[in-house]
Amino acid sequence: MITKARQAEEIIADGKADIVALARGMMFDPRWAWHAAEELGVETEYSRMYARCAPWQWPQVFPWRGK
Repeated sequence: MITKARQAEEIIADGKADIVALARGMMFDPRWAWHAAEELGVETEYSRMYARCAPWQWPQVFPWRGK
């Protein structure tokens, strides 16, 4: 029942697991990984097909993000 990025990060950081699998979280939010990266302050790569969805491309939509 892992649903939050910090929850998954804590499990890995504490050595409770080597990998975290997300089924329900990804079904509920197909962009879970992008949202988790945003929450954790990690920059992610986007495939060319989805590059125009990258938050830094839309500062008017994501004003809290710096480039």
